[in-house]
Amino acid sequence: MKYNKNKFFNFKKIDKIKQIKMFKKKIKIATRNSPLAIIQAEYVRKKIQHIYPKINIELLPVITKSNEISKKILNNQLNKEIFVKNLEIALLKKDADLAVHSVKDLSTKLPDGLILTAICKRDNPLDAFISNNYKTIESLIEGSIIGTSSPRRKSQLLNYKKNIFIKPIRGNIETRLKLLDLGKYDAIILAVAGLKRLGLKNRINQIISTNISLPSGGQGAIGIECLINNYKIISLLKKINHKDSEILIKAERSFNKELNSGCQLPIGSYAKLKNNKICLKGIIGSINGTYLIKGKQIGNKQQANIIGKKLAKKIIKNGGKKIIKSFIKKKYDNINIKTTPIR
Repeated sequence: MKYNKNKFFNFKKIDKIKQIKMFKKKIKIATRNSPLAIIQAEYVRKKIQHIYPKINIELLPVITKSNEISKKILNNQLNKEIFVKNLEIALLKKDADLAVHSVKDLSTKLPDGLILTAICKRDNPLDAFISNNYKTIESLIEGSIIGTSSPRRKSQLLNYKKNIFIKPIRGNIETRLKLLDLGKYDAIILAVAGLKRLGLKNRINQIISTNISLPSGGQGAIGIECLINNYKIISLLKKINHKDSEILIKAERSFNKELNSGCQLPIGSYAKLKNNKICLKGIIGSINGTYLIKGKQIGNKQQANIIGKKLAKKIIKNGGKKIIKSFIKKKYDNINIKTTPIR
């Protein structure tokens, strides 16, 4: 598939369209078939129907390739696009009108003809510590086994606590919790937002500080994708777009894109609004946690993309380039980095 350089639609163009016909056909929402994905798609359906109660909306669960191969590949972190490719195909084939995603799973390069049209109001974007034996991540003892398949989480956890073991964990949230309860792990790390949406907030022992684990870019946000020329859908989704969340996500995705981030590269990014300005934090680390390059960039809300690019360039200059090269060559133990503080 060819890729579109623009990630967010310019709604000002839509404002010039004076006449948009009423929806006569059923709107179909493409979604993954997992419990969490269905909940997120239902959330979007309710948001739309709250504004347009007469619109008929149907969910279209799609079995993605990740579901088909997850049993065959234990360390399946090669490409985030695995999770969304079939949903995007459904859009391009016009089998669906829009697709609902966890933004953190979306590639920063969308296929030609598709656009990330709206971002719902972001939920808590942080990581959660779950354990039956320990109240906090700080209380973990030497030799504790932590379940996560995220290189980002692995890098940061090993940097924070060098005497623990990181063990891959597969499956949806419920499956991972069952493995924890069976004693396969001393603790696991999951996204706060996913647990809350599934009604499992009570399983959270601790919301992990960003000083320990910076989240994945887009974590906690629900994004809606559609055809770039489907003006009726774009106009409709404009009504549920949360502008501040969109701005923050832009900054994070711009940072990730500048670093050519894929699932395998340990990268974290988190943007907040402070005094009406974007404050973006970013990290890149070695997979074994030996090196962790951190940085921060502050700027105006109108400069979200520029802020992300500037921070990425700072981090690359400060040692990130060597980490990226070592990761490509898979020589994680031979990195020699001298860093200077980033302010």
